[in-house]
Order: sequence, then structure tokens, then C-alpha cells
Amino acid sequence: MFFRSLFWERTVLSLLEKVQRLPANVQSEIASRVGGYIDIADATRDECSLEQFATAAVKKREKVIAQGVKSILDERWAAQALAEAWCVARLGLYNGSLSRHSAMAVIVAIEAFAPNRSAYLAKGSARWSA
Repeated sequence: MFFRSLFWERTVLSLLEKVQRLPANVQSEIASRVGGYIDIADATRDECSLEQFATAAVKKREKVIAQGVKSILDERWAAQALAEAWCVARLGLYNGSLSRHSAMAVIVAIEAFAPNRSAYLAKGSARWSA
């Protein structure tokens, strides 16, 4: 489990590093989308609900890919991938499927990237469902 967790952690953190090299306006949009998703998902405190949020993020990412998005750095793809990773990390803490270190590293990094999540919700989350 340790090496699988470490590989997954490195993959997610690598994506986040690439996102952080994007222009500030693109980073802001991704952070807003991820933050809004986290705020909603964080309100649920059970494993089943987090699984549903992770599944929803996967489906939205697949929908974006089906629309022709080819770059993992497209804001729509990256936001869904980071939201999914946050959910998977939280689930990994709950059920022990990830090492605690890897799960916490991903959670902390993603939450640090999207720190002003409540500002997104104040604008409304209608954009998220698009």
C-alpha cells in the first residue's frame, strides 16, 4: 500500500505543480471550482457521500474529455481531477486505502491551493454544474 499511495500522491502533487505554473487568472478559476466542490463535499461527513462526490468528479472530467479537451491543464479538466483527488484522499483517511501521510499531503496541498473557498459559494455555484 505504501508505494501505491506514494505514487498516487506524487501524481496528484505533480498535476497541482503544473496548475500552479498557469497564468494567475486560470489558477484562480481552477481554485474557485475546486474550492466550491470541496465546500460542498466537506459538508458531508460519511464515506458513502464522499464516494458519490468522487464519482461525480470523475464523470464530469470524462464529460470534459468527451467534449474534446486534450490538455490536463485545461481548467475544466484540472478542477475535476483535483476535486476527485481531494475526495479520494479523504476516503483514504476514512477507510485506510491510502497511507495517512499521502492522504494528508494531498488534502493539505489542494486545500492550500483553494483557500478562499467561501468566496466562491457567495458568488453562487451555478457555474460548477455547467
